[in-house]
Amino acid sequence: MLNEAWKRRLIHIAHSGTGRDFNLKTKMEYPKTVLGHKIYQSKTMSYSFPWLHKIKGAVLQNEILASYTSIQIGGPADVLIFPEDIRDLQTILKHIGSQPLFILGEGTNLLIGDRGIRGVVVSLKNCFKEIKRPLFFRKETGKRRAVIKAGAGVKMSYLAKNAARYSLTGIEHLVGIPGSLGGSIVMNAGAEGTETGQVIRRVTRVTSEGELETLKREQLSFEYRKTIFPDGDGIIIEAELEMEEGDRTEIQNAMDRHLSRRAQTQPLTIPNSGSVFKNPEGDTAGRLIESIGLKGFSVGDAGVSIKHANFIVNKGGATAKEVNCLIENIQEEVMKKTGIELQTEIVSAGE
Repeated sequence: MLNEAWKRRLIHIAHSGTGRDFNLKTKMEYPKTVLGHKIYQSKTMSYSFPWLHKIKGAVLQNEILASYTSIQIGGPADVLIFPEDIRDLQTILKHIGSQPLFILGEGTNLLIGDRGIRGVVVSLKNCFKEIKRPLFFRKETGKRRAVIKAGAGVKMSYLAKNAARYSLTGIEHLVGIPGSLGGSIVMNAGAEGTETGQVIRRVTRVTSEGELETLKREQLSFEYRKTIFPDGDGIIIEAELEMEEGDRTEIQNAMDRHLSRRAQTQPLTIPNSGSVFKNPEGDTAGRLIESIGLKGFSVGDAGVSIKHANFIVNKGGATAKEVNCLIENIQEEVMKKTGIELQTEIVSAGE
């Protein structure tokens, strides 16, 4: 049996087209399959990155991104960087110029194209993980509240459990969200009527000029599955969340019920997309898709989950092309039979 290191090496060789046994000369539309991965021949890089030696964190070239997403789909990144600290982010942003830049969190609700992402991909998976002890204060009403400062790379599930330890209520229903705090802020992720934006007090980001900028809640606009930021791009590194003190037992029970319900109704044991469509007003996307008989419907190895119709699962060798085709089919059928236009929640990136 090959260990993981050798598997990754063989996949890399297959993708890059080097080595006698894995020289890919087939057309881009017809990928080779190596160790279960569909490999597309890499295009020549359109960009140069002479500043990469300044990065202290790990830097990988032509890295297959499938393993960094929850649906296990995605081609290579020209460059994948795991920044070690804020200085690495500042270096990237100061030198990136007009070159494409994509920020990768936990890889949930994300569909990366089969040919991957050109330019630089920055993964925050291994940094900005600190959660500071909450600072309690008392409002004029007499109720105790607290502010928690947490890094953008912290998983929402861990953050919710941490808040529960201090009897803080407000994000217990977000315990099942598989993404990071940073991604949840950008998407204004939510569940069961609770949204991330409801508890955000401040957000700190590194601007495109490499400067630190702290945005107050009043400067942000939280909409359904979207947060609108002031002009200018940046990378979120930290946020302050304000929550109210509650009953610890009730908070824990609410989390337990949510996780149990999630395990029963969502395909958590199979590579999946997370929620594909936004819920239309007054209804749910999952109910609509199920009502027209599309549960279990497939295009290639991409299928509508039989557990939850708003999830697409990868049954073993699905491609982004198959997922996109499935999404389009679902939208067309729902529109034809219900008159409702489903809008995607999943983010598409790359080629």
